Amino acid sequence: MNAVWQDVKTLMTLAWPVVISRVGILTLGITDTVVVGHYAAEHLAYLGIGMVPSNIFILIMIGLLMGTSVLVSNKFGAKQYSETGKVWWHALPWGLVIGLVGMVFCFFGEPLLLLSGQTPELAAAGGRISMIAGLSLPFAAVHMSTGFFLEGIRNPRPGMVIMIVANIVNIFANYIFVFGAFGFPELGAEGSIWATLVVRFLQVVAILSYVWFFLDHEKYGLRKPKITWAGGREMRSIGYASGISMGVENTAFNVVILFAGFLGTMVVAAHIIMINVFALFFMMGLGFGVATAVSVGNAYGAGDMAAVKRWAWLGLSVQSVIMVAAGVFMWATAPQLAAFFTTDASVIKLAAALITLVSIGTVFDTGQSLLSMSLRARGDTWVPTFIHLLSYGVIMIPLTYALIFPLGRGALGLADGIVLGTFVPFALVIWRYRWLDKRPAPASAS
Repeated sequence: MNAVWQDVKTLMTLAWPVVISRVGILTLGITDTVVVGHYAAEHLAYLGIGMVPSNIFILIMIGLLMGTSVLVSNKFGAKQYSETGKVWWHALPWGLVIGLVGMVFCFFGEPLLLLSGQTPELAAAGGRISMIAGLSLPFAAVHMSTGFFLEGIRNPRPGMVIMIVANIVNIFANYIFVFGAFGFPELGAEGSIWATLVVRFLQVVAILSYVWFFLDHEKYGLRKPKITWAGGREMRSIGYASGISMGVENTAFNVVILFAGFLGTMVVAAHIIMINVFALFFMMGLGFGVATAVSVGNAYGAGDMAAVKRWAWLGLSVQSVIMVAAGVFMWATAPQLAAFFTTDASVIKLAAALITLVSIGTVFDTGQSLLSMSLRARGDTWVPTFIHLLSYGVIMIPLTYALIFPLGRGALGLADGIVLGTFVPFALVIWRYRWLDKRPAPASAS
């Protein structure tokens, strides 16, 4: 029992800075939503629709860069410390290329939104927001690459501190650009995205400065990098699988936002509030998922298959307890949570109903994410991808549409589809991890 509690303490020590960092990513977006929601309800709809292209791409980007975290944690666990820096050096240009591709993708936001069936007004306003959001993606990619590297070497606190400061800066930047304070023009929803661009640039400067001035360059192999396309092949291979997973999942969630657009501006605003609340609690659980996957990756790199099995189920158990409590909190405080984002009574009422329905889904979505990352950390790269393609692409999107329209659930079908759509991959990744645990251990896991 003492050994179990020691493992829990070790996991929590690694997890809490990651939790704060991941929650901080969402609170940046939540600050945007709250400020814009209090500015004007229609601007909240513009923001929600306009962020769809960049939101789709940013999770693809996270997935494509996930190989950094997996390989760094494996190398660190195998005590090949100098190899961890080589992985990071290959991740940086790869991340920059991905960010630039995402930027170009976001420049076509308006025609993409028109093709999805949005009204010309929503598509035009959303297209302008999409274009501004795209400018920040190269900065986001470099920041992610470096953050994954630091987490992989079990040093997540610098990312946490930077994220806390970024959130403070974002609050003031939103106030200035949205409402036009201190002589700046009043930009509404667009101002919120300009604030995000400024913050992401400052994050990159801060985290690269930490690596350059405070890390042991000799220990982590950060000096005189040899960057070749072939040298990053393994990292990219993991990233391709993870990127497809993230892309499919995020596309499914954003298609649901588009479904909301067919129901009117008020429904979009309520759905955006629900998604922000859902995502905030998801990020809390994701922090435990990252910490678990790093621990699994360290164990796999060291060839300790017993620890590979132990860390995943311990992490899932701790996470599940926390997320059940979080789901109960969401259910009990749904009206108050909704009112935090807007003063519109009709939007608050609908958003509260959606939050109540979706609260249980946080347990499923965080659980599937934790085990998916843990599977990749132990070398099972592509099976989670196939599970996500089936769950989100084949099941969640058509099921949600059917619930909203043919089955007559209307706006409530938005939440129904998310709950049912996240339960399927949760059940399947549990089955997959248990199946791998029963197989004979390989001669060498490293």
